[in-house]
Amino acid sequence: MSLADAARPHAPVLGGERQPALDGVRAISILAVLWTHLFPARLGGVALNESLGLFGMALFFILSGYLITGQLLKRPPVSAFVARRLLRVVPAAWICLALVWLVHPVDLETALSYLLFYANLPPQHLTPPVDHFWSLCLEVQFYMLAALLLWMRPRAVWWLFPVLLLATTALRIGHQVTASSVTWFRCDDLLAGACLALLMHSRHWPAVRTRLARRGMVPLLLVTLLACSFLPHAALNPLSFLRPYVAAAFVGALLAQPAHGLSRQLGRPFFVYVASISYALYIWHLPLAATWLGTGDTAIKYLKRPLLLVALVLVAHVSTFQVEHRFNELAKRVGHGRRQRLKEV
Repeated sequence: MSLADAARPHAPVLGGERQPALDGVRAISILAVLWTHLFPARLGGVALNESLGLFGMALFFILSGYLITGQLLKRPPVSAFVARRLLRVVPAAWICLALVWLVHPVDLETALSYLLFYANLPPQHLTPPVDHFWSLCLEVQFYMLAALLLWMRPRAVWWLFPVLLLATTALRIGHQVTASSVTWFRCDDLLAGACLALLMHSRHWPAVRTRLARRGMVPLLLVTLLACSFLPHAALNPLSFLRPYVAAAFVGALLAQPAHGLSRQLGRPFFVYVASISYALYIWHLPLAATWLGTGDTAIKYLKRPLLLVALVLVAHVSTFQVEHRFNELAKRVGHGRRQRLKEV
């Protein structure tokens, strides 16, 4: 699910059945990212913030690749696909950037790299408090690849995405990269989600689902994913190279076991609401933390955290339902109008 689609309160479906657990996955992913950036997390003196953030972003990207590939397999008109993807992401992001740059001006080269979503590519132009926009850059780049495939050769996704996933893993192993914001070192989570969608639309899914539905598979994969997301400061974690595959398997296990206790808990109203505003929570949390709400020494800063969280939820709610939803409706009209014109032709 893209970061914008993480703001949708509805869950993807499998076999015609709604999968509310995926709302919970979206919610957990954004809560993990918020905790990473706003609160310290230590265990036995080891900082866990980066590990928790890697865990959250892996789930974000898995859902995004899963959704986008599911849409590609339906072969929508290219113009409608591009319009719907960009109108879900770009307006809210640009509004956030405009307000941030009023307070923290940037040079033209940096501004263009953000507005055109290539700030994460070397030489990187990522600047606080919007350096977390690297993930949006990666998202939009994936949209453009998907649109290109949709325009040129839609069926290529069946072999290209698996090949790119394996190539990215090989590249990370060759360069010993545990985590990165550069596209060719970080697109494996997106591609693993894409491959999950391909698998679920293939003849192999019934057999795989049977294996993923085995007793104990959900907690086993969750623990393994946490282990794969761990970032030791003094050494490389070799399990990190398996992170995209384990994350995709974990989401697949939730889809295969909708009646599992964790699946049911993840479908609760709290998680559904957090999922509905998750994109706005993501884009606004660091800009708000860069205001008075995040200033002061350590004690003062954390005394302000409840106020920061309240402000963040309010801003995210308004951004979601007054900005994003309006552009989402426009995107739907663009897609509907395009389909109507094709029918008339």
